Amino acid sequence: MESWAVYGYWGLFFAAFLAGSVVPFGAEILLGILLYKGFPLIPLVLVATIGNWLGGYTAFFMGYYTRWDLIEKYLKINPNKLNQFTWKDRFPSEILALFCWIPIFGSLILISLGVIRSSILKTGVFMFIGRLVRYFVWALLSTEFIDHI
Repeated sequence: MESWAVYGYWGLFFAAFLAGSVVPFGAEILLGILLYKGFPLIPLVLVATIGNWLGGYTAFFMGYYTRWDLIEKYLKINPNKLNQFTWKDRFPSEILALFCWIPIFGSLILISLGVIRSSILKTGVFMFIGRLVRYFVWALLSTEFIDHI
């Protein structure tokens, strides 16, 4: 992770992008390293959030533009089975998009929101809010930790 820190904001952006997509990656650690190196908190949080948000959109659009013929052929999932999932009826897509920052499950949530054709704008806004809060809290916790070492 230290090698990514050499690239500063760009390294954080691409690490957050990967972490926001379907690739498991720990951009939070890089955020902490850059805070430790003296980078200002607000720009770091914004860069990480935007990168993670755009990465999340890649997962969302994977579901949104999915080809059901390929899903049925290779994954053996019938599109009618998707309608049997009751979570999409219990929770509005905005609430689900707020929690898409959760590792592993977040990508699944976003792909599912894409498959059910959730609003691109609403999903994006709530996804951005959830990821902004996540990185802001992480940055605050990291600065507290850094101040104590």
